[in-house]
Amino acid sequence: MSLIHHRPKLARDIATQLLNPNVLDQSLRSGLFLSGPRRTGKTTFLLRDLIPTLENAGAVVIYVDLWSEVTASPSKLVHAALRSSLKDLQSSTRNQSRRAAGVTFDFQVADLGTPTGATIAQAAVEIVDKVKTDLVYIVDEVQHMLTSDAGLALLYAFKAARDAVNARPSTPGHFIFIGTGSNRAQIEGLTVGDKTAFLGATSVELPPLGKDYVQWVLQKLQQERVRVIPSLPVASQSFALLGRRPEEFMRALSTLQQHQPLEADQFFPVIAATLQASAEDF
Repeated sequence: MSLIHHRPKLARDIATQLLNPNVLDQSLRSGLFLSGPRRTGKTTFLLRDLIPTLENAGAVVIYVDLWSEVTASPSKLVHAALRSSLKDLQSSTRNQSRRAAGVTFDFQVADLGTPTGATIAQAAVEIVDKVKTDLVYIVDEVQHMLTSDAGLALLYAFKAARDAVNARPSTPGHFIFIGTGSNRAQIEGLTVGDKTAFLGATSVELPPLGKDYVQWVLQKLQQERVRVIPSLPVASQSFALLGRRPEEFMRALSTLQQHQPLEADQFFPVIAATLQASAEDF
């Protein structure tokens, strides 16, 4: 069974606020920081829903997960993702319908991130000017930048890119920074304080998966003729008890198969509570 539960409306709403903001949404151009507990589907939503929606709307999107290589510096990962995107634009392998030929840049892409290479701000300006669209840079687990002076400097580099692109009165597109992470306090801290690069940016919680996700899972189980399935109310309560974590929810449903169908609602909350307790002990 596919475990990808798409959230197209949420993706469309966020994309519209970012790319076509109304008066009240203009502050999102200063930066958007999304927080949510670990293993609740943030990265899946970014990769499977938000990024495709942004790209379908015409934006160039660059994504990097700072936990993809825990021993690598944020700067190394950020610049590698940017170089990869620039090479894609040069070869015109992305968004073919929007470009008849590859894009050329007035700097060496290979030198990006080196002391003598172009800065993130310079690269952002050229992407926006030559592709004539919005550039969205998404940094997953952005709080990892707070662990070093180099990481903090990187946040200011992104701010410089934002200002270099967005402050121009006739810019053909905008630079939009999205940072996501699991530590709510740290994520909110990135937008407050006089020394914060993204002072005044928007920090919100990503809406968690809810009853619609649970209902989708139960329908999948019914389609695949799974023997023991709890009722929607009991399953929803148990999902909340498990911290709205899909992996734990599926694990609980798997364990439930040891019981009889008529025992589903009786034992599923017990299984969920046991898994929750085990996770807290760990």
